[in-house]
Amino acid sequence: MLTIGQLAKQVGVRPSTLRFYEKEGLLQPNGRSESGYRYYGTDAAQTVRLIQRAQRLGFSLADIRPLLQAWETGDLSDAAVVATAEHRYLALEAQITRLLVQQHELEHFLQDLDRRVKKASASSSTPSAFDQLLARVCADPAATGEANFMFDWLLAQAGCSLTTTAGQQILNRLRGQHMHVWQEDEAYYILIVGGETAVVDALQELAQLESDCEAHAHSKPEVITNAEGALFIARSENAFIYARLFLALENT
Repeated sequence: MLTIGQLAKQVGVRPSTLRFYEKEGLLQPNGRSESGYRYYGTDAAQTVRLIQRAQRLGFSLADIRPLLQAWETGDLSDAAVVATAEHRYLALEAQITRLLVQQHELEHFLQDLDRRVKKASASSSTPSAFDQLLARVCADPAATGEANFMFDWLLAQAGCSLTTTAGQQILNRLRGQHMHVWQEDEAYYILIVGGETAVVDALQELAQLESDCEAHAHSKPEVITNAEGALFIARSENAFIYARLFLALENT
């Protein structure tokens, strides 16, 4: 048995942290001495480390409770545990998408700078430092089987109609298109440059297909055409899935 001070020292936290965990129902002492001092079993350190690890991964204390129960009972079949893990993973995917969108647009920005400079002046046959930079950051990241599997999983989690045969046929018509992607507030904007009639038709069919999608229950996708091309706008909590999907379509 460990005192609260001994346990705190073993796991590298303050005793007040352990008291807080107890208050939140995450950690319970195995007993108390006659004078009221807490005593913990040898497995308490593992419990504290699990709590800390989950916190580092962004789980809230409310999320950690069912995870702890599953860990203690050895049962991961609880729907609450699965839902908690899926929700956190989707939240991370949304954060990753925001960074991928910025990376995608930075690549296009650098390429546009390079074309503009070379058009305005005679380019040297010797690769410049900027050329070497482009070669490093603008390599074509072709989609892999693992990436395709992840997109299928994301679409399924969001309840998207894109997983249907009709949805896949529409997506196939949009592969390989040059596009720009950006985020404003909770909306993602996908501009397919040029906006040929076939592309506009495919996007409109896509928006129509998704009109009853659970992932966009409060805001339907829309398509706008302008001088630059065809603009697909998705506004919803799961709009990031569209951004990830279109980024993959451009490279296939």
